[in-house]
Amino acid sequence: MKSISALITGASKGIGLEVAKRFAPMVSELHLAARGKDGLQKAARLLQREGLTIHLHTVDLTTDHGVEALATGVKESTPKLDLLVNNAGVFLPGTLVGESSCNLSYMMNLNVLSHCKLLNKLDGCFQRGGYIFEMSSVAARKLFLGKPGYSISKQAQGAMIEALRHEMRPRGVRVTSVMPGPTWSNSWEGAQFPKERLLDASHVADMMFAAWQLPQEAVLEELVIRPFDGDIE
Repeated sequence: MKSISALITGASKGIGLEVAKRFAPMVSELHLAARGKDGLQKAARLLQREGLTIHLHTVDLTTDHGVEALATGVKESTPKLDLLVNNAGVFLPGTLVGESSCNLSYMMNLNVLSHCKLLNKLDGCFQRGGYIFEMSSVAARKLFLGKPGYSISKQAQGAMIEALRHEMRPRGVRVTSVMPGPTWSNSWEGAQFPKERLLDASHVADMMFAAWQLPQEAVLEELVIRPFDGDIE
């Protein structure tokens, strides 16, 4: 089997963990990054198999130190990355102004700027045939009332992804913007609707895997996936 190296951020739970589970059988060297050490160790135990080397990185990507530590840790053992899943992100509710104003700067920092910084730190690792998944959201195309800061950050990320795609195309590196609708996570516990009303994170991972398997001559630039009954306003 061809030696394939991958880095997944936000990998300890949710979509990030499901992506790791979906891609792990095809990868020989896997870097997992998240804030929580316990979650990463649990993920590693779940994914471990013969022939797979797993590296765990406990980092806070809202800080320059965290981005630097992750990039350095990856490059020490993996000079070439075949797959990057830039999945780290956060959603905070609230209005744009007033007492319940959302923490826009925090979301911009993690959802957009940390992605840019990590891409720059890993720049020399991407070669022809590589693949970058940027985890976005349907909020990149649609303003959700009560969630303006999140939509702003995701729309800014959308512009970043478009620029990244143009810059990576001459290098032969494919870039996909992944835009899921409402997807089940523990944050939805206690919601007044059935779990089936939401996407399962594995659905998103399956579609990403299918996009990755396309031949080099083709790229799925945008992957939009929603629950069958649509968004939850």
